[in-house]
Amino acid sequence: MNLAAFDNAPVIASLEWLFISYFLLLHGGHALLTAVSMNSLRRRMESIAVKMLPRLSSGYEIPVSIIVPISASNRDAGQFVQDLFDLDYPQFEVIVVTDTTDTETLARLKSALQLAVFPEAYWRQVRARQVRGVYRSPRFPALRVVDKDYGGPGDAINAGVNTARYPIVCIAQPGCVLKRDSLRRLIPDFLEDATTIAAGPAERVANGSFIVNGFLERCRLYGNPLVWIQASAALRRDLCARHGWAAGNAMLAFSDRFCAFRKDAVVRAGGFARSARNPVLELLARLHRLYRAEDKPYRIAFLPAPIVWRFAATAPGAICQSIAETHRDQADALKSNRQLFWRRNGGAVGRLAYPFTQLTEVARPSIELLALVFFVSAYALDLVSGAHLIAFAICAAGLGILLSWLAILLDAFIFRTYRSGAAYALLFVAAVFENIGYRQLAAICALTSFRRQPPARGNESDRPKDRRHQTG
Repeated sequence: MNLAAFDNAPVIASLEWLFISYFLLLHGGHALLTAVSMNSLRRRMESIAVKMLPRLSSGYEIPVSIIVPISASNRDAGQFVQDLFDLDYPQFEVIVVTDTTDTETLARLKSALQLAVFPEAYWRQVRARQVRGVYRSPRFPALRVVDKDYGGPGDAINAGVNTARYPIVCIAQPGCVLKRDSLRRLIPDFLEDATTIAAGPAERVANGSFIVNGFLERCRLYGNPLVWIQASAALRRDLCARHGWAAGNAMLAFSDRFCAFRKDAVVRAGGFARSARNPVLELLARLHRLYRAEDKPYRIAFLPAPIVWRFAATAPGAICQSIAETHRDQADALKSNRQLFWRRNGGAVGRLAYPFTQLTEVARPSIELLALVFFVSAYALDLVSGAHLIAFAICAAGLGILLSWLAILLDAFIFRTYRSGAAYALLFVAAVFENIGYRQLAAICALTSFRRQPPARGNESDRPKDRRHQTG
């Protein structure tokens, strides 16, 4: 080795250990979360199996207000709204909120749902932009459509919260795929534990599945390998990370496509942030922060069983954009509630989940690419031995593959999302490429989120004010 390399040897060795230690922390933390998740799943297996069986209404279900925010891009929203009325749940209402600057969206809804103007009182409990009108349908008595000035997703949901009559508000994003019993399986957490203020499910990939009359009948894998990889990543995210944090009431994210909140908790927190890139994720972090600050008992529940599906992107450009948006949304939600980390009574969510998520989710793309460039360059310059390069590959990718395989096995033995053994075999193969190739490219896509400018959705003055002294 030449003199220059010798002089830099301590720096090279320090960087080696720094990057390897990071991936050991990353995968070791996820392994610990997986162990917690497995223990929680073992204790809940019997109750999960019971909940998945069809049953008659017990008469004690909590009535629910389903809020459907609609933008100009949701051209098939009318059919999605009609399908919601076939959900297997005894009492619910559907509140559609149009959040656009055009008139075509409302015109399409009027045609599809037979809407007519219906004057009614509007109680403004949380901030939202001006409501232009409320519509009802003789065809769907439990439906109301709120037409309002454009304000972004958070503002649209706030208008729905103001209109909601029931104690639980459920957010249903157009484009998600549900089962007929999805709502019935999401809501029981509020009934079983009075301190539950929010509940969200795991999310699976719908590409290639059998969908009949708007509802998923049987889940299967689509023939695109990029879909297999995204399905594998979803299993690892939900079963190895989110469910583990949920067991300690420290979860900071769940599916924003179909989730539920206690209305009084939303109002108490000041509603959904009108300037947030992802108002659901931001509200989750804010609820943790507010309830920890007030030292109030609360619970944010996670349903590991799949009850909501999404159509994964198949074009590389669309996948990259989706990754960038997800990364940006997570970073924004954590940044908006950074006080959670500094609070003395932050608990597990403030002391563990928040810094771990910042380090392993928000900062991961930068660290992962730096580590990859460092080891490849150092090996090419003969500054790092082949053994050290292999050790890095095992820590960075090998351990990740094992965790992905473990998540797939958990799904296969407990939830049986896919009936075919061939589907799980494909997922095992996809898990290899997820950790070798896909995650590195995803890191590049995630870094592009910092240069993408989000659409206008209000400003900092639109951040909700905490209603700490409001009862409810």
